[in-house]
Amino acid sequence: MHNSTIEEHNLYLVDEALASEPIKNTFRLSREFIILNRQFTITAIVMFIVLNLLGTIPVLALFFMVFAGVFGLIIQIHVGQTFYKSDSIQTYITSIKESRIDTLLTKHIAPAFGAYLGWIVLFLIFIFSFGFLAGSMGLISDTMTENDLVNLLTTVGIPFLLFAMVLSYVQPLVQANIIASKSFGEGFKAVFTLFSIDVWRSSFNMPYFKYVAIFGAVVVGILFVAVAIVTAFGTLIGLSLIGNILLLVVMYMVMVLMAVGSMMAKRLVE
Repeated sequence: MHNSTIEEHNLYLVDEALASEPIKNTFRLSREFIILNRQFTITAIVMFIVLNLLGTIPVLALFFMVFAGVFGLIIQIHVGQTFYKSDSIQTYITSIKESRIDTLLTKHIAPAFGAYLGWIVLFLIFIFSFGFLAGSMGLISDTMTENDLVNLLTTVGIPFLLFAMVLSYVQPLVQANIIASKSFGEGFKAVFTLFSIDVWRSSFNMPYFKYVAIFGAVVVGILFVAVAIVTAFGTLIGLSLIGNILLLVVMYMVMVLMAVGSMMAKRLVE
């Protein structure tokens, strides 16, 4: 595993949460973080929505898209560290109530930006690899037809998608490493633990597999329903802006959920 900057625990809240009904406890602990400090949650959601909406403005899109992504990682780092460091539910509740947005922006922005840059670099590597492989196989040309596009997606696109799905198996552990990081360099390097032999080896145990399989299916289901609702608002009611705002609210809640879930997964392999 990636070297954690969060201290080791003998029996902390995460251990109690894993002892019985871990999936339900993941949702319960995420809900507690969202509802116990409403000022923090409302402020964070408004900022997340505004940053993402400003990201649709052509001239300023790049700046606000980057900051929206970094802000999301800042929230996840804070949630994950708050949960993982808590030795009891009372400590967790107290830490939640003491959370302040301005403190987070200065405390976690370096590792969050490092992790964001790491994901961008990884994405560009995948895109370059996809283009290079497709080009070397003669699947890309200046005069591509619809059949050529289908052939490209079938020959290269589907294998890449399957490869990405395989990598997603250890994504919770990678996210946990990002959450545990405290500097730009640690955040950047944590992204590439996606290819760490130690990370993959530690993930091959039944408790982790069972937790990730169930948790992942639930999260995908939530996102599917959220997208369906947004589509309904846009096509049936004609209120696409409201639909998009609702989707961003759901995405914020999923970010909190993923942060708690990642730290639960981390504990299962330690």
